[in-house]
Amino acid sequence: MLIIKNLKKSFNNRIILDIPLLTFERGKIYTIVGNNGAGKSTFLRILYGLEDFDEGEFFLDGEILKDENRFQKIIFNPQTPLFFKGTVEYNLREPFKLRNLPFPEEKTNELLNEFGLEKLRYSDIETLSGGEKAKVQFVRTLLYDRDYLLLDEPTASTDKETTQTIEKFILNCKKLNKTVIMITHSFYQNEKISDLTITI
Repeated sequence: MLIIKNLKKSFNNRIILDIPLLTFERGKIYTIVGNNGAGKSTFLRILYGLEDFDEGEFFLDGEILKDENRFQKIIFNPQTPLFFKGTVEYNLREPFKLRNLPFPEEKTNELLNEFGLEKLRYSDIETLSGGEKAKVQFVRTLLYDRDYLLLDEPTASTDKETTQTIEKFILNCKKLNKTVIMITHSFYQNEKISDLTITI
């Protein structure tokens, strides 16, 4: 369970986030909705430790959230994919190498096939379309196999078929007792896969 208490974030003397209490249970899918500029992406970035905040307490599985358990249990899928220079293969493998983690070869092969990326495995990442980059980013997120997934508009630049595949894997995370916290602007997607909607 992830618990957020008294989270406050301001920017240029304007309050961006003011959240007294939020609780995210295991095995559920939460969608975050709200107007542009409401602080949705900022909220996910704060949870993943990428952005500072003014006040707040975070508890993860009964412990105070610290960097050492944050990165062992949480993974963030940003709306704008972030990559190294190099191939798709390099961008999947290198983050594991940098963190001294074993690379999940078999799972990588399965996911690349599932998302139709096998033929692009050794292509330069910069030659891929926006939708293809989004798929690579999502595959990399799944490879980490974390208990909590923070997804910022994971289907924003994907076609209908890829969107359905991503939604299938998100629903599968629920079956695996993982927690998904996802930003979406799609009312249909929210109704389709969400257990609880949070408005920010």
